[in-house]
Amino acid sequence: MVDPQRASKLRTIFAHLTLFTVACGGTAACDAMLGGSGNVNTNVQGVSKESLVGAAKGAACPELVSGGNAMQGKFTADAAVNAKIGAFVQAAKDFQAAANQAESQLANACKKIGQDIGVPADQMQPQSGPGGASKGACAAVSAKIQSILSAGVQVKVEAQPPQCQVNASAQASCEGQCKVELTPAEIVAQCEPGKLSGQCQGTCSGTCEGTCSGTCEGECTAKDAQGNCKGECKGTCSGQCSATCHAKCEGEWKAPRCEAELTPPKAQADCNASCKASADFKAQCTKPSLNIQTSANTEAVQKLIASLKVNLPGLLAVQFKLSKQIAGDVQTLTRLSAQLKGELKGVGGKAIACLTGAASAIATASASVKVSVQASASVSGKVGASV
Repeated sequence: MVDPQRASKLRTIFAHLTLFTVACGGTAACDAMLGGSGNVNTNVQGVSKESLVGAAKGAACPELVSGGNAMQGKFTADAAVNAKIGAFVQAAKDFQAAANQAESQLANACKKIGQDIGVPADQMQPQSGPGGASKGACAAVSAKIQSILSAGVQVKVEAQPPQCQVNASAQASCEGQCKVELTPAEIVAQCEPGKLSGQCQGTCSGTCEGTCSGTCEGECTAKDAQGNCKGECKGTCSGQCSATCHAKCEGEWKAPRCEAELTPPKAQADCNASCKASADFKAQCTKPSLNIQTSANTEAVQKLIASLKVNLPGLLAVQFKLSKQIAGDVQTLTRLSAQLKGELKGVGGKAIACLTGAASAIATASASVKVSVQASASVSGKVGASV
């Protein structure tokens, strides 16, 4: 049976942590409010800071931690901005998943090589911090390879670059959700005056496809007693137009149209960039074929070569994806993270929680990727392999 006092205290902690998450998004300020590293000073046995922060982030932004598509989330009232936030949150989730998977794959590849060449398991344990699993395993393996080659033995590996396949249909589907109709004000602002048309709630100055009530510079099919046009104007109408008005409206355009192709709002371009990043993070990359040459044939070198043939292709494929395939996308998301911080005014508490949480996830994943690439490169570099 749950202790009521403990349950009440946990609910209070979750509520406060949700507010902290919204306010600082997992930054150092959050750590300070939560009592620094380690467990929260809550006096609740068995409740760690990490689990509480995770629960708080999930409560503040379920789209960031759920398995669903964040593009379906409701973050703010503006449709274009909502799509932009959804795509950014989804890209952050996909990047975090890709970083975690890559760290695991690189660590496992290094561990398998280590087992084959005699590295004790306790020397390949994970280290602390982002990318710690790959760093712990690959560092020990790199040192062992260096020992094998220390007697002047040379091993050279030539590898073909991997090929990465992106799911184009998934990317197109995501980008389709980024397309938001331009508002009437945006259409009027972007369209050339001579190519603008629509219902004019005011005075139309131009061609009128319906009844012109006013002055007609041209032939008018019907006039009133004062000589004003009250029918179809075959020319330029200056007055009220009952149907479509072309060119100029002194008043408010209703359902305006533009004959020219208009540039989509910047929110759509940013949304598309996040969609591309998500697709690249999920790309599948082939394992490269290897050509291995060595200057010696000792038992230790034979074991090393045999293990490299099996495990190095997978390690190089992950390296290629992290350092070549998704590098530009990571830079894009980092730029968007900084940009979005200046666009938070008026978007609402949930949008802020999701944006700050996604930015924090991107920063963590970036740190993990950097460490994982460096750690694995210390192994492949020892045998001259690169992609």
